[in-house]
Parts: sequence; structure tokens; C-alpha cells
Amino acid sequence: MKFDPNSNALPMRSELPAISGAPAGAAWFWGSDDELGRLNLLTKERIEEAVKLIKTGTIINLKSVHDQMTTAHQETNTSILQSWRTDYPDPPSFGRKGFEHTIQPVSESAYDDLYNMNTQSGSQWDGFRHVGLRSNNNIIFYNGLTKDAIPNAKYGGMQAWAEHGIAGRGILIDYWGYTGKSYDPITTHRISLEDIHACAKSQGLQFQYGDLLFIRSGFVDHYNRLSETERKHLGMLKKSEHAFVGVEQTEEMLDFLHNNYFSAVVGDAPAFEAWPRSGINLHEYLLPLWGLPIGEMWDLDKLAEMCRSRKQYTFFISSAPANVPGGIGSHPNAIAIF
Repeated sequence: MKFDPNSNALPMRSELPAISGAPAGAAWFWGSDDELGRLNLLTKERIEEAVKLIKTGTIINLKSVHDQMTTAHQETNTSILQSWRTDYPDPPSFGRKGFEHTIQPVSESAYDDLYNMNTQSGSQWDGFRHVGLRSNNNIIFYNGLTKDAIPNAKYGGMQAWAEHGIAGRGILIDYWGYTGKSYDPITTHRISLEDIHACAKSQGLQFQYGDLLFIRSGFVDHYNRLSETERKHLGMLKKSEHAFVGVEQTEEMLDFLHNNYFSAVVGDAPAFEAWPRSGINLHEYLLPLWGLPIGEMWDLDKLAEMCRSRKQYTFFISSAPANVPGGIGSHPNAIAIF
């Protein structure tokens, strides 16, 4: 059985047929050799429809607070979903190695960059080789890739996303703005399904198959306001001591994330789901079972400003992951265009 990516009537989570040899609840229905998962939903037809969201306006660069409209760029209104500063968080959460940048002279008049980095330490895509699920005495990744194959096999790596490209309709749930920044994002604040629906209703949003779902929870905004001492303290916490805002881990949330057939989900916090977890591990469903990409620690603040000013929470989004064969994750390299 193979799903039609252009269909708008795909099976609910409770209706998924069993797949021989696959873990229960697997949605590996895009082909036996598929490496794209829910990115298959980004069809030409959906991309063409998403392009209609692009209108005339000003240009906003998320790196800068005071960008001005320029005559050369009046044709498009581009909000750059800038990967957060490459060296943030500093130090990274969960004991990961921080970003290192070295400038190397190659001649008397030329220089090169050298990067030493963990793709999971800052703004990132979680690829399908990032998290697996225990099944039948093995660790299984998306579409049947096994733990033993991860070190050497290239199948299921970031090169597949890079070659396909990521572009479509983005939708922003500005939960941080909706709540009036009324909580501490570095505590375990669980964003409920009811919260998401209430925020979406207030913004006039309706979900469509293939949407890239963005949830702004306020972590980046909060982190940028911390002192250097506070950032260092946060980064030095043990894994068991970390606490972050994120979506709740419930069966209802699983149904929502599955049944709306989002092509990807993106947040601005370290784990997308609330930390520490409460029972369910959303990553084990989204990545290995459904092939649903997860973006984490994206800087969504300027995007939220643009959406609020335009009263429009939909936009055209594109992302160019690093073309690394067998890659586990990547910086997003993304832009949103209004």
C-alpha cells in the first residue's frame, strides 16, 4: 500500500493499517525506498498554492531589529527565518559540544573559515537518523533503517532532504505572544492541544495537509535576554536538571500532529516537546514512525512580529538543509516570504 501525497483524505492515526515487520503505528506508506517521510506532502500542487501567499511589501531581516525598506527590495516582503546565532546556546543544552569557529590564513591576502560543530547544538533540523524506536529487540529508524546501519549507511540521511528541497505553506502558532509572555520558558510549561487550538482560532488559522507547523514558545526570546552568567548556568545543568517549555506529551497531541498531516513541525525551544518528558516520547513517534521532521531552536521572533503586524499567520517557507550524505541533522537555512 502506498499513500497518494496529493490526497486530502489520508488515514487517521487510529486507522493506520499494520505493516509487516514494522513497529505498531508506523506510517511507512510512501514507498519501500522512501527517505522523505511527510516531506512527500510538499507536492508541486501544494507549493504552487503556497506561492500565492507572497505579496508586495517590505523586507525584514531577522538578524536586525531596525531594518529599513529599500527601493531594490520593494517587490517582496522577506522575513528571514534566520538560524539562531550559530554559537547559541552557549554552552549548549544536554552537554553537547559548542560551536567552534577558527579563521585560517591561506595566503598573505586570503582567509578561510573552519567550523567544528554539533548540528544538534543550536538551530536545527532533526533528521530521520537522529532518533530510533526499540522494536523486536532492535532499534529501528524511519522506514526500517536499523541501528547497526547508522554509522556506515547513507540511506535516510540529510542528503535526501537537500536534494528534494523543503518549501511550502508555513503557519505560525505564536503561543508566546498569545499568552502575553506570561510564563518562564525555562520551566516545564506544557503547551496543551487546547492551547494550540485557542491560539490558532485567535489568529484565524486553519490547518491544511502539508503545512509546516511553527510554534513560538518564547525560549529564544527569553534566552536572548539572559546575562552571560545565566546562560552559562543554564548550559551547565545536567540532563536531569533541564526544564523547557514545549508541547505536551499526550495521546491527543499525537493524534493532532499525525492526523493533520503536517509536513514538518518547528519550535524555538531545545526539544519541541516539553522537558522533562511526561510519559510519551514524541520524538519516537514523529521521526521513526511517521517520518515527520522536527525543527528546534529556530529564531521565530521577527517572524512573529511580521505576522502580528500583517494579521497574517501564514507564509511561504523554504529551507535548504546541508547536503551531507548520511547526515543526522542540519542547520535549517530557512526564509519566510510574505
